[in-house]
Amino acid sequence: MPYLVTTLADLKVALRQRWDGGVFWTDEEARLAINEALRDWNLLTGRWRRQTTLSTGAGTIEYAINATILYGLRVKIGAAPALTPTSILELDLGRPTWRSETSASGGDVPTRPLLWAPVSLQRIAIWPAPVAAGVNDLLVDGVANTPILVEDGDFVDLGEEIQGYVLDQALHVAAFKEAGPRWRATRPYMIAFLQAAAEENSLLKASQAYRRYAGLDRRRDMQKTKGIPTQLDALPGMGGQGQ
Repeated sequence: MPYLVTTLADLKVALRQRWDGGVFWTDEEARLAINEALRDWNLLTGRWRRQTTLSTGAGTIEYAINATILYGLRVKIGAAPALTPTSILELDLGRPTWRSETSASGGDVPTRPLLWAPVSLQRIAIWPAPVAAGVNDLLVDGVANTPILVEDGDFVDLGEEIQGYVLDQALHVAAFKEAGPRWRATRPYMIAFLQAAAEENSLLKASQAYRRYAGLDRRRDMQKTKGIPTQLDALPGMGGQGQ
């Protein structure tokens, strides 16, 4: 589907049209709800992307990402293949000496960086550290900051098929001030928003937190633990019949 350049004013009008009853929010509340929905979409799907370049330092393993990137997705150095993502825990457990190793350490240490791991949202580590400094040779692709709409003329690029889901989520957010039946009536909109995000980002479907939030993981409901008899009930002093 083609991308649409949609202004904040357009989104406010579309939000009012999606509600059958009387509008119960102010223009400012509508703006805040729309921006929150955009943030939710970017968080779940990584819709807005950008690339930044960093200079590597000799023996340096950690690098701060540009503040315009929320978190990194792909890292490479120069013309070499992209680094393989891992985690700090895996590096610590699998190779306790990794923080002190460089591409010149020898032995079984690679001669160029092969792995990268997020240290925090805007900080990454690479292994092994480069032995020589480089200028703008570290390329980081990541999720960009969500566009924030302030003035009615501010615009955002959204696919036509995505705009409806974002407005549904904005309506769910706006209805929170009313609570009760009116807010509960918008819950299907929120579920549709989450399902659309899962279609956009298939990794979400494997997230247990996402499945619980979307009401897809009912195992805890089906397997109750409170009040269920256990082997401890037969022991003396545990309320059972043991002697």
